[in-house]
Amino acid sequence: MDELREALRVDNERLWLLVGLCVALVLTIQAVEASVEGVWPHQRRLARRTGRARAVQGVWALVALLLLPGLLLAVLNLAVLLWRGVDYTETQRLGSFFVGLAWAVFVLVSIDLFRFGHYMAEVGPVGPAALTVVLLVGDVLLLIALLEVLPSLETVRDALPLA
Repeated sequence: MDELREALRVDNERLWLLVGLCVALVLTIQAVEASVEGVWPHQRRLARRTGRARAVQGVWALVALLLLPGLLLAVLNLAVLLWRGVDYTETQRLGSFFVGLAWAVFVLVSIDLFRFGHYMAEVGPVGPAALTVVLLVGDVLLLIALLEVLPSLETVRDALPLA
């Protein structure tokens, strides 16, 4: 119980990072939906797009779908670290870096900040394909890291209060 109080202190930076990641995950779900389907109804008609834009949209949907598990794995890793009171591993840091980098690029393209979305459209499907590889590596690293720090089922059962 004392470990839980220690983890939930207001000045605990891991707790605030976990809250920030959860907020980013919720906001990213909406951004993924808008990015994959298009915000306006006329953007949802693939026939009106050029062949290059359709190819980019297909790969971009894969980026969006890989981004959500990466963010969820980052949240789970951080929650387990916060619960168990252990330090970050190098696998978690590297996986988080890759997922964070892909998330930042996704946000920049989605809101077209600094005309980054226009640039990504000019690059063609190679840009989103490279981002897909980065996300795959980040997701796998975070999954491996989660399996390393995840306690056994008996430990979880023992930590739950009995009613």
